[in-house]
Amino acid sequence: MHNIPTVQRLHGGEPIVKPVLEHPWENKVTFNPACALVTRQDGLMDILDRLPISRQKKRMLQTYEALGFVLYRAQGARTVTEDHTRSSIGLAICSPMLEPLARLDEPVMKPENSYENLGCEDARITKVGNEWVLLYTAYSSGTDRNRIRIALATTTDFVDWKKHGPLKGNLNTIDNKNAMLFEQPHQGKFLLLHRPMEGEDAMSIHWATSGDLFGEWRTCGCLMKPNPNPQFVSTWIGGGAPPLHVGNDRYLVIYHIGNRAADGNREYDLGIAAFDMNDPGIVVKRDEPLLRPTTRAETVGDEQLGVNNVVFICAAYFYRGDLYFPYAGSDSVVLAAKIEKHDVDAYLVDAVGR
Repeated sequence: MHNIPTVQRLHGGEPIVKPVLEHPWENKVTFNPACALVTRQDGLMDILDRLPISRQKKRMLQTYEALGFVLYRAQGARTVTEDHTRSSIGLAICSPMLEPLARLDEPVMKPENSYENLGCEDARITKVGNEWVLLYTAYSSGTDRNRIRIALATTTDFVDWKKHGPLKGNLNTIDNKNAMLFEQPHQGKFLLLHRPMEGEDAMSIHWATSGDLFGEWRTCGCLMKPNPNPQFVSTWIGGGAPPLHVGNDRYLVIYHIGNRAADGNREYDLGIAAFDMNDPGIVVKRDEPLLRPTTRAETVGDEQLGVNNVVFICAAYFYRGDLYFPYAGSDSVVLAAKIEKHDVDAYLVDAVGR
């Protein structure tokens, strides 16, 4: 059997997105990034024309055949006029190899509706037709307790977003998050992964189907449960990047693993799995950890927030055969990594005989 793929940290493990002190909405932490790789065939030039950036920067970006649009979660300090501790979504633009190239000064999505009045968090993005669909965690205040639900928004340019509100259906009747839409419909229905925070098989990866993105979603039960880790007293899992289609209704999935030690400290790792929608069990291979926090950016977060020892993923894509992904270090900065094509191919051969 092939070993777990090797993750290469890019840019010497230094952040590609970090807080900007001059921007009140993102002067504390920038983390948990969604990302879409957009090519010229996807209308990249039209999107660049509509970006609120300088002509000089647009000309530079137009020299690329593809660009990564990174939608990161940002938090700032509370001011007299606005509470920036509520998460917003910012936009950075990178090369396909996740080299930072440009960044907007203002957020592209803010918590402005009652169902998200405490924050727009941890987005994942998937292209459907001519639009990009964003599933994100809508955090809202409640009378007995705060609510955590999955919400949906769409865009054609990554700046102007149409919010469609919380997903309809039984998966949003309880606190739920970590929603990731599959790239391809299966048997005429859309599929997504989600992670209920209460109820039967809570804190495990579940799946749901719908004939209409904006219609009723029906949860289909638990798909992956956490594997106990003898180093910790409790372990849970949840979605990471939207599943990557590798052909013949097969997918590569990177997910997150949460662990709590006896002293209360936590560690978040990444795991990797292969799905085959033609197999009765769907999950045909699973390995963990794929990545554990070891670098300074991964082990030491913002001093006031006190989150350490976390790697967290919300996006991944293939470029020239290699697998690239931005990820968060200790809920504070955005980092970048890749897995080379030969490692991905060998893993899939073991899993599904690709």
